[in-house]
Amino acid sequence: MLDNLFTKTRSHRSFDSTKIGFENLESMVNAARFGGSARNSQTLRFTLVNSESLCQKIFPHTAWAGAIPWSPTSEESPRAYILVSSLKDSPLSPISLGIDIGIASQNILLKATDLGFGGCLIASFNKADVSNTLDLDLEIYVPQLLIALGKSTDKVIITEGNVTNLKYHRDVHTSTHYVPKLPLSTLILKKF
Repeated sequence: MLDNLFTKTRSHRSFDSTKIGFENLESMVNAARFGGSARNSQTLRFTLVNSESLCQKIFPHTAWAGAIPWSPTSEESPRAYILVSSLKDSPLSPISLGIDIGIASQNILLKATDLGFGGCLIASFNKADVSNTLDLDLEIYVPQLLIALGKSTDKVIITEGNVTNLKYHRDVHTSTHYVPKLPLSTLILKKF
């Protein structure tokens, strides 16, 4: 059952008009809350956005699918976002903070998938403009990651990858995104 959830949890970049309620967004953050945190610092904070007008204001400040020349249209744009921020005075090293962000964001995507939604982690966004749009107090918080969410309309297929070519690609005619993954035999260095 978990393996199915892992394989279904992909980066989705095209969404329909289905709205995501705050109850579902809170459920996703609750999944993040139960994840591990370095030194149990719990230094991450979350801004939940499902307002159509705010989603439309955020969308132009995002960059998508850096390895291919494609981006979603405004009609395909997310219907919700979760902005992951850290406390400015976080006691964590950049590496530990990054691990915390990774754990929290993966738990959010897993819960989104479980609820029937899809999402995409966006590190490439205009932090100043998004923070301003969401009235984030930059004296206290540092925006780290934007999670785009919605009812996905694209299809993501995992393909067999090899170390010389791991570039993902998208068939724009079928809205299918192909993502190569290395085989387990390549990833495991040794077994004792």
